[in-house]
Amino acid sequence: MKGKQLTALALLLVLVACGGQTATSGRIMPLEEMPGGFEGPNVLEITGSSAVIQFTSGVPIVCNVAFGTGTNYGSLATMPMMAGAIRDHAVTLGGLAPNTTYRYRLTLTDEQARVYQSQDFTFTTSAVEQPPADRPEGENVASLAAGGRVIGVSSNFGGGDNDTAFGANNAIDGQPNTEWSSNGDGDDVWIEIELDQTYDVHTIGFWTRTMPNDTAQIFSFTVTTDEGTTHGPFDLPDASQIYYFPMQFTARTLRFDAVETDTGNTGAVEIEVFGAPHEE
Repeated sequence: MKGKQLTALALLLVLVACGGQTATSGRIMPLEEMPGGFEGPNVLEITGSSAVIQFTSGVPIVCNVAFGTGTNYGSLATMPMMAGAIRDHAVTLGGLAPNTTYRYRLTLTDEQARVYQSQDFTFTTSAVEQPPADRPEGENVASLAAGGRVIGVSSNFGGGDNDTAFGANNAIDGQPNTEWSSNGDGDDVWIEIELDQTYDVHTIGFWTRTMPNDTAQIFSFTVTTDEGTTHGPFDLPDASQIYYFPMQFTARTLRFDAVETDTGNTGAVEIEVFGAPHEE
């Protein structure tokens, strides 16, 4: 029943963001009327292709951010309701163009189906999008597009499947505005990825997720192949980007295990693997 209720709230939220009215109260309320208060929004981590909208809410909410270069917006980024998490929300806006001014507006729905909406805000993306340092040439063979798939995971946030909002498929979808979050696994977080064939791997990339208050980060991890060899641990300096590590092994499946974390809902924004098909 609760899942159906949250689905209905999410549909209501999309309706309102697109100009509809609520069926419950008949009006959209300003953020200042939210019980427990509201702080923000703040625009963080602006790059040439993405930005993070951060805010705090006094009650659990479903949120979406309508954004675009004009007041008709045109794009939506959605954050589902996270039970008990009533502060320090963050919504990533992806697919942006460099050196461009964007407009955005928040629409929030609480557990009572009350709808709140912000005024129109703006921000400008960075002039030049800097690629991640030391990214190797070639295809990321762990991506869903290349035939990679998740065959095991410690957990997904809320107990969901791999294709849910914070499911493990987000770690290999090639999209920096999505992420995999575990269900509070902390140091015990792990994910196993199967490639479409056996590769001679020469580089892996790992981008740890984090919360706005710099918690739930993975500080180091290991990689174990289907042949049973473990490599690492490898240190992650921070959660600001993907970091690459040179390798030399042959494998079709790779299991990534956290060694040290900041506990909580640890996970990954992106995991990448580079190599050449193995020849017998």
